[in-house]
Amino acid sequence: DGASTSTYLHMDSALSPALRVEKDRQIALASANRDSDLLKVTVDDMMHQYVTLPWRQQSLAWTGPRVNTRSLFGFSRKPPREAKTTNLDPGYGLMMDLSNLLRMNARPPPAPKLVLAFRDFFTARRKSPRPLEDIQASLAMVTFKHLQETNSDEAGFGLSIEDLQSALKALVYGRTGPEPGAREQLARLLFAELISRRDSQGSNGSAAEFCNKTVTPFIQIMSQCGRSLNARETLEQYWQTDLEQAGHLPWKFVLKGFAKEQNDEELLRTVEIMQKHGVPFDNKVHQSITITFARSNDLLRTKNWYMHPIAKGSHPTSRTNVSVLQLCLFHKDFEWGQFIFESVLDRQPDKESWDVILQWAAAKGKGVDEIDRMMEVMVRRNEEQGSKARPDIETINGLIELANAGNDSYTAERYVALAQKWNIHLDARTFLLQLDYRLKIGDIDGARSAYTQLQAYEIPDNKDIPLVNKLILALCHAKRQDYEAIMAYVEDLSERKARLEPETVSALCIIHLHSNELHDLIDLLQTHAFHYGMDQRAFIRDVFVDFCLDRSTNTSRAWDAYSILRQIFSETGNTIRLKLMNEFFSRGRSDMAMHVFGHMRQQAIHEKRPDTNAYTQCLEGIAKSRDLGSLETVHNMLKLDSEVEPDTRLYNALMLGYTACGEPRRSLEFWDDIVYSREGPTYNSIRIALKACEVAPFGERQARDIWGKLQRFEIEVTKEIYETYIGALAGQALFKEAVQFIDEMEVRTGHKPDDLTLGTFYNASPGEVKKAEVEDWAKKAYPKAWQKLVELGRTRTRDGYMLFNINRDVPA
Repeated sequence: DGASTSTYLHMDSALSPALRVEKDRQIALASANRDSDLLKVTVDDMMHQYVTLPWRQQSLAWTGPRVNTRSLFGFSRKPPREAKTTNLDPGYGLMMDLSNLLRMNARPPPAPKLVLAFRDFFTARRKSPRPLEDIQASLAMVTFKHLQETNSDEAGFGLSIEDLQSALKALVYGRTGPEPGAREQLARLLFAELISRRDSQGSNGSAAEFCNKTVTPFIQIMSQCGRSLNARETLEQYWQTDLEQAGHLPWKFVLKGFAKEQNDEELLRTVEIMQKHGVPFDNKVHQSITITFARSNDLLRTKNWYMHPIAKGSHPTSRTNVSVLQLCLFHKDFEWGQFIFESVLDRQPDKESWDVILQWAAAKGKGVDEIDRMMEVMVRRNEEQGSKARPDIETINGLIELANAGNDSYTAERYVALAQKWNIHLDARTFLLQLDYRLKIGDIDGARSAYTQLQAYEIPDNKDIPLVNKLILALCHAKRQDYEAIMAYVEDLSERKARLEPETVSALCIIHLHSNELHDLIDLLQTHAFHYGMDQRAFIRDVFVDFCLDRSTNTSRAWDAYSILRQIFSETGNTIRLKLMNEFFSRGRSDMAMHVFGHMRQQAIHEKRPDTNAYTQCLEGIAKSRDLGSLETVHNMLKLDSEVEPDTRLYNALMLGYTACGEPRRSLEFWDDIVYSREGPTYNSIRIALKACEVAPFGERQARDIWGKLQRFEIEVTKEIYETYIGALAGQALFKEAVQFIDEMEVRTGHKPDDLTLGTFYNASPGEVKKAEVEDWAKKAYPKAWQKLVELGRTRTRDGYMLFNINRDVPA
């Protein structure tokens, strides 16, 4: 009843995400069976679980319906599986709560807790550096501003200089998009606050400390965010007072920033400013700029800056030569590269240069056997000159990397064999390269073998994680999926607390959804989904949306997928939610569609609640489902919703709904509202009203009134309106009048009666006798149009009548 329904809606807002998912699933099943007892037991059971668990400990898993069973001899059964709790960085959850509460105009958490959350979050990011997503920076900025505005009674609004410096340093590790984001804005706020405190309180530490912890990180962040001009201005402003002892470092950040922005003019100007401040353009600065362009695969700029004069006539470093030659190899620019190659040979080549010489020879067509002989020559020449330099694993890895860049896995494998011939022990990088080129050619078994050997090594900076993600993706996309192997690799990364990439999570979600492994799916999302940016979360969310919209998906499983989606991806907009609602309407499950609409209404944030368009789409779906109970529920919701002002489309949808649910008289009441509204009726309004007249008692009176107004006001009558009026007359058994209008159709509208006209006349006529009368007349009067109509075929409706397969639906 209504009272219990409102109670359940209130209780639903108190349930944890875990219990709401299960409650939605159980209620959908109960409502499908119209089992009110099961419905009540389901909610009561959920509430029992809610009150017995602390909120933060509730998980998103369910254990299925409770069944009272007793194990053999009374021994204890295996305890139900518990899902992983949401994996969030320390303090991040509270910052999320603050953002939501502020948007709801609700009371925020206490300031001391927010201070602790801000501090804990950035302390954790400093201890485990990884890219900061823009959404994370945005929430941190909301917290910072809130404390700055509301916690002024506390010294430094609760945040110390060390807290601010820690946050600024953490922002160095971040993803940089094409547009300025929250990361840049937060960095500016932190820097401004730190400068303000220094100016007002004086410096408690040395200039070097202030430089390292405040100015240099800010310059680095601005350069990374495409604000190199701002970075240079800051550098010049604080050069003499704080940064002079830092030497090249801050200038390198600015130079790399301009190089990344491909701003050659400001890059040259920066070099001039450096020299004015007594910072020479030595081979280290030369290396920084040249390698930056080389890594960005910009051959022209790399050439220009490689040829730029170096202070005191110095030569480029070996590392610069290596990077430039590798770029020449990639672009097959052997002519210019030969110049660098010869300059390396003219000087005494060191070990690193020898490696590039071998790569250069391999790129110009030397085979593995010839490289082997060149290595022997290298050893002899070094021995003659008193050097003990020999080919090592770096030599081999460079050759393998070259073959890998050319997608030549066969040659890469031969270089591995060459290493064994020279008794060179393979290292982690070798197996990483092996894993990479085997994945490129689709050799999944070989890639798994390489990864097995790789696990015996300590891998610095988790460099293997991107490749392990590729391996998992390859296994997911294989024709024959090895589920246990996939889960083993995922578990291995989980034990290392490594992050899966969004593409990998999406592929795993597809596997879990199709195999109905919901516990594993929820564990996966709880562990990883809250560490991604909004665009990455949307990429994963779309997997669930596509799964629900796929008609080959079982409806109950589509509902499970939706339930998980609404809990994990609560930021999902109304456009997608309406698609899912309409999908459940199309599947004939108006009860599930109503739950989707109800979840939209329960949103605390105004922007996510249903608007006029959402109500209209919901009412259109109800009209197709002919669900009077749902129609009255939504209509009552609309009456109570002060944020929605009905328009003509919404009134049209109400007319459609009440007409389809067998209450045409009530439908026509909304026609009067439309007529006297400021917006007035549309052509669709007229057609919908005439369709209501078709089935309403004495509907011909209202239909003639509408027709008379169209004539009086000289409104153009389209073919569609004309045919709908014919249907209204036919629905009231006015055979002769309908025939007269059909015969006059060409004169009145310029269109001859066709199969749709006759089909409307036939389908709208009540009873088999009237339909037979229409059929006899149409065969004689319009035989060609009738024959075309017959070819469309007929279908028996739920009312038992045979109707022609024509589409008479009118959109709101």
